[in-house]
Amino acid sequence: MRTAMFLLFSLLLTSCSGGSTRTVRPGEKLVVMASTTHLAALAMAVAGESATVQLLPREGTDPHSFEATAEDRRRLEGAHLLLINGLKLETFDAAKLAAAAGITLVDCSAKIPKSFLIAPGGDLHDHGHDHGEQDPHVWLSCEGAAFQAQAMARAMASLDSSNSEGYLKRASEFQARVLKLRDESKARLATLPDRSFVTDHDAFAYFAREFELKNLGFLRKLPGKEPTLEERRSLEAAIRKSGAKAIFTEPGHDPAASETLARSLGVKLAQLDPFEIGKPSATAYEETMRKNLQAVLEALK
Repeated sequence: MRTAMFLLFSLLLTSCSGGSTRTVRPGEKLVVMASTTHLAALAMAVAGESATVQLLPREGTDPHSFEATAEDRRRLEGAHLLLINGLKLETFDAAKLAAAAGITLVDCSAKIPKSFLIAPGGDLHDHGHDHGEQDPHVWLSCEGAAFQAQAMARAMASLDSSNSEGYLKRASEFQARVLKLRDESKARLATLPDRSFVTDHDAFAYFAREFELKNLGFLRKLPGKEPTLEERRSLEAAIRKSGAKAIFTEPGHDPAASETLARSLGVKLAQLDPFEIGKPSATAYEETMRKNLQAVLEALK
């Protein structure tokens, strides 16, 4: 039975890896590199004390614009596994980096059902990132994060057989916790009379769908890029028509445009964290989602 399970893990891993399968040798500890803050946090929750998890970009680096340095390539050579979000979130050539380092590459979104995925773009204008056919921000749904945690757990189990049961167990426990958070939060949010809001950029489609909110649109096509006059007027009209109560900014982004719009419309200004930057930890994902959900409850009540 155990052998059959590992054959299954290996098959699943091969389907979304770059082809390399350097495994953990006796006395060695699994080293995992993650392309984004949220993946590093999920990997830490799954790894426990059995593996070392590192963030590939420098802390605070926008994942949309990261490019690997010579030092990053050297760090990859000391790892066994590179985790990426996929769905064209990363702009660097992850397959080339992993192949050069001789390590396994896992796209943590590769096994997410197509029926779960959302096409990019808001209600008001097109998104400026070239994310392809699907919105990559799947982790801002508890269910999406659970999919990704399971994918990385299978990869870790395949590469580090002596700790496989622990990886799979922690991923299942993580899934149970975040789905419980989802269900409890949906019940609380259902009491809100109006669940319409506007975000800084187009990252919260999965979040809005999961919690039955209405994201009217977003202020910027690109993080850090100021909206045009036409975009701002279109957004103002949508907010006035809907009666939306809040505009949400993001950590690390200049809030000036959002502040001006909120003042002119007399709506609340609050903050939602897409967890694209910041310090990863084993509890950071759940803490961030709880904080986001509380922010929505406070702003829309």
